[in-house]
Amino acid sequence: MRPSSLSSSRSSSRLCALALLLLVPAALAQGPARTYAVKDGSSLSYTLIHKLHEVKGTAKRLDGRARLLPDGTLQVAVRARVEDFDSGNSNRDAHMKEATEAARFPLVDFKGVSSGVRAPARLPATVPVTVKGRLTFHGVTRAVEVPLQVTFTKDGQVKADGRFEISLEAFEVERPSLLMVKVQDALVLALALQLAPEGA
Repeated sequence: MRPSSLSSSRSSSRLCALALLLLVPAALAQGPARTYAVKDGSSLSYTLIHKLHEVKGTAKRLDGRARLLPDGTLQVAVRARVEDFDSGNSNRDAHMKEATEAARFPLVDFKGVSSGVRAPARLPATVPVTVKGRLTFHGVTRAVEVPLQVTFTKDGQVKADGRFEISLEAFEVERPSLLMVKVQDALVLALALQLAPEGA
């Protein structure tokens, strides 16, 4: 091959490589996948509504992972122990554990997937993500959708916050009563995740 042809070929190769890099989101160009672990500061809360008052309980010990793949697939797995939910009233918490049969079904477990998730090139930034998956509670598994606001920070941390409702009756939980009036069927769950790169 003549020198001029070789130089032209090398220039074309460099231009093609540059074009390919521009097509890959900057945040995902450096590795095949990112795995994050749930860390301290995360919580899962429930809000139970009665005609006379609301009850809110929070579990602050969560276990979970999130994995962001190069194709934009986000995989999430999070779980909490029913016995860890604290409403500030021990009698009320004992009643809740009895109603949900915590001894038989000790975990609230969620596994879900979302697609088209891209870490922003400029940080910090927040992106909306809807995770579709399966929630297991009281020994019953149901399909749920969890809308999240996911914030990517400059130091590599990720925060995810979301709220969604489930039906107590759909999970075969008998609704507790107060003064002969049952609580509402809708149970509001609020998820607040603090995530760090695994191993960090």
